[in-house]
Amino acid sequence: MFALLLAALATSPAHADSGLWMWGVGPTLGTIVYPGRFPAALGDYPNLEGRVRGDVITGGHLVAYIDGENRLGSHVDLGFGSGYTSAAWTLEYERILMRGSGIHVFAGGGLGFGTYTLRDDAGKLNTPTYELRGQVGALYKQKQTAEELSLFVKLPINGNPTYTPEGGTKEDATNAGNWFHIGLMATVYFGDWTMPRKGNK
Repeated sequence: MFALLLAALATSPAHADSGLWMWGVGPTLGTIVYPGRFPAALGDYPNLEGRVRGDVITGGHLVAYIDGENRLGSHVDLGFGSGYTSAAWTLEYERILMRGSGIHVFAGGGLGFGTYTLRDDAGKLNTPTYELRGQVGALYKQKQTAEELSLFVKLPINGNPTYTPEGGTKEDATNAGNWFHIGLMATVYFGDWTMPRKGNK
């Protein structure tokens, strides 16, 4: 999808002479900072509550600048912790709030899909979600690489959660709790970070 997006931007009339403004793709590393014991509440499954501490989020991040003030992006996030895994994909729009000396400050948000899984000796809870994501951050660019640090907020909306008891049959979970969380994420991009228009930084 994003290969097509990059091609479309590069060949559009507004960008025919200069190509894409900027673009980059690279690995991410992050963690949940709130709640400290994730998730904070689990409704009908309190035996699983607060299991996750010291989680790690890995994945990839792609951004394509429409112009000097706007960019599109996509995250693929994979989370890991004790008895915990997650996966999420989002499409995002961000506004560049300030730029200068190679530094960009931005804010934006997006939508996507995800799934969160908790396991213990008693069984497994799996919760598919619709993802709402917001983020603010700063990027420092060179010509072919860039580094970014962002603070993000996620409000996953539960889909159709299921619970599978150990040695039992999967069943519908009526109340899988609240997966809201706030996290930190760092990205290292590889791409083209030379803005094509004179006077932009």
